[in-house]
Amino acid sequence: MTAGKPNNLLRKVLHGIGVIAYRVGLAPAIIKLNSTRVRALLYHAVEPASDSFTDGLEVSVTPETFAANLDYFKKHYNVVPMSAIENGELPEKPLVITFDDGYLSIYQHAMPALKERELSACIYLITRAVEGGIVWVNLLNHALCDHKEQTMKVLQQFDELATLTNKAEIIGCVQHTFTPNQIEALCASLVEALPEINFEGLYAREAEIREMQQNGLQFGFHTTDHYNLRNCSDDELEAQLDKSGCASVMNSNTFAYPFGYFNLNAVAHLEDKQYLKIMTVGNNNDVYSDKHLDRTEVFSDDPATIFAQLEIVEPVIAKLRKWMVKPEEELVEPDNSDTDLDPAVDAQKNTAK
Repeated sequence: MTAGKPNNLLRKVLHGIGVIAYRVGLAPAIIKLNSTRVRALLYHAVEPASDSFTDGLEVSVTPETFAANLDYFKKHYNVVPMSAIENGELPEKPLVITFDDGYLSIYQHAMPALKERELSACIYLITRAVEGGIVWVNLLNHALCDHKEQTMKVLQQFDELATLTNKAEIIGCVQHTFTPNQIEALCASLVEALPEINFEGLYAREAEIREMQQNGLQFGFHTTDHYNLRNCSDDELEAQLDKSGCASVMNSNTFAYPFGYFNLNAVAHLEDKQYLKIMTVGNNNDVYSDKHLDRTEVFSDDPATIFAQLEIVEPVIAKLRKWMVKPEEELVEPDNSDTDLDPAVDAQKNTAK
């Protein structure tokens, strides 16, 4: 889907209805209709321009868009810290802001905007990034952006990738089908074949994380290496859910699924970890666990579009899916991200978020 735009007929119709409702002044009344529903927002990077590590992944908003979003949220909702969600101490119209992956741009651009408005957010950390490594999604994206010729030669070593040429298809194939061992092998081959990669300034390190904590931001866990948990064995799941590598900089007992993807086995493993909340992406995922909290990504700075997405599109699709979903059935990888009412689509996300 194009960032911030409805990607199928159902979403387009609902979006149009929401925009009209906002334009005629119905937003406050509609928001108040469900004053206890938690609106959870998901961001990744907040940067003036994407670089080779993030370009094309649809994970970025500009500082100007983020600031406009905060002003909208503060006007229409009560923005609460994640600790309030954990404790259940919520006002009317609660909204929580989250970030995945721990990009340094959160420190550079999001934190000042949040601090100016006296708002909080929760950032979900990847151990590999906190410890000074590079996450595979960013490495592969960089390789395809800046070193495509060498990268395509590396991809010939992998049967699943040998015939692919489109960047989104390549990253999507790895995201959806590769096991952790396969991803490690791919990354090792890329590092060996490419010039030295300078990713300094891509992720927040301990010093920045500590400073953000002092400014009211909270930090949860986002796995060790950001692998799709659906592709992990039991042992690999335990390795990915081992938070010891970044536990010292975490101050929120919450977890976020990489890419928003999970299956019943991942849910079972996480239930044993005693998290108070587990962050998903999409609609109605709480049928799989009462700890799940669905999140919505916002890319637009248009108030009518934000209102339509948060108050019309997502809630209506959630209700429709609730009639169809069968939580006792094993979740499978979604075949079509536009199929909002397919119960298997627990995360309608684009490649590599």
